[in-house]
Amino acid sequence: MFNFASHELNDWQESSNYYEFSSVSAEKKSAVKIDSVKLFADKIRVPSFAAPVNRPRLIELLDKSTAQFAATLITGRAGMGKTILAADYAEQSQCQVAWYKAETADGDWKVFSSYLLGSLSRCCPDFDLQKFEANALPVASASELLAAQFNCAADGKSFLIVLDDLHSVFDAVWFTEFFNSFVPSLSPNLHLLMIARTLPPLQLWRLRSKQVLGVMDENLLNFNLEETKRFFRRHKLSAAVANTAHKRTYGRISKLAEIAEKKVSGAV
Repeated sequence: MFNFASHELNDWQESSNYYEFSSVSAEKKSAVKIDSVKLFADKIRVPSFAAPVNRPRLIELLDKSTAQFAATLITGRAGMGKTILAADYAEQSQCQVAWYKAETADGDWKVFSSYLLGSLSRCCPDFDLQKFEANALPVASASELLAAQFNCAADGKSFLIVLDDLHSVFDAVWFTEFFNSFVPSLSPNLHLLMIARTLPPLQLWRLRSKQVLGVMDENLLNFNLEETKRFFRRHKLSAAVANTAHKRTYGRISKLAEIAEKKVSGAV
């Protein structure tokens, strides 16, 4: 049986394979500095797993959010199915997708920006990246340059940038400046999808009022009763069992999966 929580607890195994990403910039026009950063492939690869049930209502909400806002935040505790939903949406969309799973160690701006640009390099291998040294530019300027890279690579086509586990870098001193510079610089055909367990240190009310950010929280992520019944039917469990489980868990996905597994194994 699928284990929801395992994909939400930072237990992804890092691959020994990595990309060599060389960032290049001129501090002065006559000087070029090269710095090599190792990028682990698993962190910039779209995760592949089957959704436990189709959730068209959430896919529709994401469609509306991407059409209305420049960025969307999916937020909730571990085990809510955030990454599964984003991966399912990315697979169903007609967009080019750049995926980056952040970790606490990525709180260094040079590492974060290199991975973000590396995610673009992975999904658009033929794109000739303009290289730059993140440390040699102010965060705002570097963020605008990163956005320009994505705009150029998209070439007018729909493009989805997914930043998974972004709460890992919310405490970074550069995060607010990055968001406030990167998102407004994206062209209308690009959308930023952020996945996090907590709310970012941003003025959410202002971003919402300016039609910059849409938010999907736990109340939306929880399974409704019909989704719970479909999930339990897949495990050959009755509607009565689904009703009871839904009342006990309020539709929290990881808890529903635990109950279903115990029922199937005969543990309860």
